[in-house]
Amino acid sequence: MTRLSPLQTAKRAAAHNPAFRQAKVYVTATDAGSPVYTAAGELQFDSAEVTLGYVDRSKETVLTLGPGYVGKALVTVLSEVAPNGAALILLDGTFYTIDHVHSADALGTSITYACTSLADDDAPLIRTA
Repeated sequence: MTRLSPLQTAKRAAAHNPAFRQAKVYVTATDAGSPVYTAAGELQFDSAEVTLGYVDRSKETVLTLGPGYVGKALVTVLSEVAPNGAALILLDGTFYTIDHVHSADALGTSITYACTSLADDDAPLIRTA
């Protein structure tokens, strides 16, 4: 019998928690160690992993009621990506740009980021989905 890593255990538990949803973590696209830009100067992103996460909007003071959420939020993901490596998170159809790391647990399984959501018409350029 093999032992599960702390991240695998957390993902198994989160799969049965209704607060967690599927999330995608993206990193800045690089070629030969340099970031990749489009001809228009926009940064491109690569998919790093599919995982589970949830959004906490309790610190938000101005909520929008449009079709997509726009504002600040705390986004928690169960991730193998190093905290300083993640650039974007896609959760519930909304892209969140990472402002900074808010907190992480001692085992390195869950990371909470302070994020700003992107408007639906401001979707980032994903190089590899």
